[in-house]
Amino acid sequence: MVYVSITMGACSYVRMTMGEVRLSLSPAHRQDAEAIKQANPDECGVLMGSIVSDKSTGVMFAIVAFSEDLLNIKPADFNILSEPGPYMLYVPRGRYRIVAFADFNKNRVFDQNELVGRLNNPGIVAVDRGQVISGLDFSVAGKGSNYVESPVDIQLPDTTEVVKKAINQGGAVRLDDRIFSREYGSMGLWSPAQFIHELGVNIYAPEKYDNGKIPILFVHGSGGTPRDWEYLAGNIDRTRFQLWFFFYPSGLRLETISGLLYENLSFLYKTYGFSTLYITAHSMGGLIVRSFFNRYALEGPPYSVKLFVSISTPWNGVESAQLAPEKSLFKGPPVWQDLAPESPFLKTLYHHHLPSELNYYLFFGYRSYKVFVKKAEDGVIALESQLYPTAQSEATKCFGFNENHASILSCKNVVEQYVQVLRAC
Repeated sequence: MVYVSITMGACSYVRMTMGEVRLSLSPAHRQDAEAIKQANPDECGVLMGSIVSDKSTGVMFAIVAFSEDLLNIKPADFNILSEPGPYMLYVPRGRYRIVAFADFNKNRVFDQNELVGRLNNPGIVAVDRGQVISGLDFSVAGKGSNYVESPVDIQLPDTTEVVKKAINQGGAVRLDDRIFSREYGSMGLWSPAQFIHELGVNIYAPEKYDNGKIPILFVHGSGGTPRDWEYLAGNIDRTRFQLWFFFYPSGLRLETISGLLYENLSFLYKTYGFSTLYITAHSMGGLIVRSFFNRYALEGPPYSVKLFVSISTPWNGVESAQLAPEKSLFKGPPVWQDLAPESPFLKTLYHHHLPSELNYYLFFGYRSYKVFVKKAEDGVIALESQLYPTAQSEATKCFGFNENHASILSCKNVVEQYVQVLRAC
């Protein structure tokens, strides 16, 4: 992780050659980068960091990425914070200068003299397609004397709402909250840029953090939301466990999503210092978690993952995903490239062993709702993909259920077996 502090001083890096310019934080002033993000999400990367302060500032912050490559002065992306905390910027691949503003006079406008600083090391951040760069932190001690050399106001839209529901911001949110609606799940698959703009990528919990309980992280599948786990979550012993839900745009490339998962958990560890984690994933979520374990093996985080349960995961891909964007007139989500059998992503999925302390249980379903099927499947995923030999060889034990791809998450027998697994850990 790279820690980056703010340099107070002249900010010649935001030179404006036009006269008076006013930048409004609204989609109308994000057209250039936004067009790239909407049309080619697999050409984008993620910048992550935190606004750090040793005291409560009582002001709102705007973290803004300006492109060094696009010939315009419009922000490539921005993030609004109501207080110091984590931020995330989703930008087309390229080079960026990242600046932070603070609304000290509380007029809901980030004025030219409210620029509290810029990233100094590195001064310019280069991000490649699919890359997740973290550790881009700002340290804020109070109001500085930085100015943008030309008049530039960055103004909050009147409709801006800063929602503090993610657990990394100390929040708690019920599974029936509107952000977990099916509409947002669909948006995450088909319009990941819009999903990130509206929700970001976060871990949520129905209760605030409790250091006396073991967290179980749930990872949904393609087009899903944390609400998919409602039945299973409702049968877990909440005196022993706390529930965490990773909510992400499922249309992105899987390596990018697993990187976002890793960074979210890293921030939670820095915030709360948990020592043990359990993970449960459905469908494509299992691939994300297995990719996460490759990074886990390389970087050796200070927390320990003791349990992993995958449910109906396509370990050898999904045949229908072979209609990948480059092979069809229909431009599907980038994730299809990774889900196609024999994809480069799947070929590298087992490069590192699972942690030695981990117990892994593979749950699979074999009931199809289709009338005619050529191969045994659960209505979506072929049985031979769910029971891919390499995945089986890693499992402590495999459990099969006469359920389809969706019903397996609301099956009494599945819940009973899952609870037994938890009790054995």
